[in-house]
Amino acid sequence: ISQTKFSKVRNTYEEIVFAHLYPRLDVNVSKGMNHLLKSPWSVHPKTGRVCVPIDPDKCEDFDPFAVPTIDDLIRDINSFSKDNETTKTTNLPDYQKTRMAPYVECFKKKFLQPLQASIRARRREIAAKFDMTF
Repeated sequence: ISQTKFSKVRNTYEEIVFAHLYPRLDVNVSKGMNHLLKSPWSVHPKTGRVCVPIDPDKCEDFDPFAVPTIDDLIRDINSFSKDNETTKTTNLPDYQKTRMAPYVECFKKKFLQPLQASIRARRREIAAKFDMTF
């Protein structure tokens, strides 16, 4: 196969992959601030529900109506404060005082920790390439 044909086949392959596997966004999603496509921890303007990460291993069990709302979180923090007035829990992060804790832990475990491991591995790989020891 000639180089020209190979390039055309490869370009066609990449176009097919791009067309069928990449997420599709409509115009309103990408330009509207209040559209449903949200970043983790953002709040839906009408329902007050917090956008939380989903554990890919348990996605079948996810109930979108069970995610916390802003009102839930405020109640959780106020309730925690009342229940723990005499104990020293001031160093506890606020998210651990609420029902957001499992979602934050999921985000750390499923996204942040693998990302950090990947970055460390890449840095070691680069450092090994440019080893300056004598």
